[in-house]
Amino acid sequence: MRRTSLLWLSAVIVFGVLLIGGGRLVAAQDASLADHPAKGAWSVASDPGDTEFSPRLAILSADGSAFFVSGYETTGVGRWEPTSDTAAIVSFTVVTDGPAQIVIRASIETAPDGESFTGTFTIEAVFDPAGGSTSGEIGPGTIEGTRLLAEAPGTPAMTFEEFFPQPEGTPEATPAT
Repeated sequence: MRRTSLLWLSAVIVFGVLLIGGGRLVAAQDASLADHPAKGAWSVASDPGDTEFSPRLAILSADGSAFFVSGYETTGVGRWEPTSDTAAIVSFTVVTDGPAQIVIRASIETAPDGESFTGTFTIEAVFDPAGGSTSGEIGPGTIEGTRLLAEAPGTPAMTFEEFFPQPEGTPEATPAT
């Protein structure tokens, strides 16, 4: 529970720093990042990948920063940059509670409509971030992304109370005779 709370706190702090200090960076960025079809929020599935923890979520920001969230209770932070009008490379570093950091590297190609992408990726376990031992790159695997959309609420199928029923109270004890 403590680990999950720390992860949430870290995510909130990073998000707050970006909101407060990151806005002025966007204006100074090359327009190719701001207008590139890879920029945005994505639902990402991978092969190989664990269906239990898929899809993952990724954000490629207009300032070149990249964020990755998986079902493993891990978050990756990195960078992305265009390689053509429709393609980009992305690198994330994921800090784990094990003996290594995981570096994920991907090359993606966006679809003509800009609503999806396909690509390949590798992973590398870095046991000494100061330049020591690594596993070397492992892969390649394939990835597919679908752009996340903003949606207004629809007509509810049920209430929160129906979906999250409260347990009934403890019945009163009956006096013994």
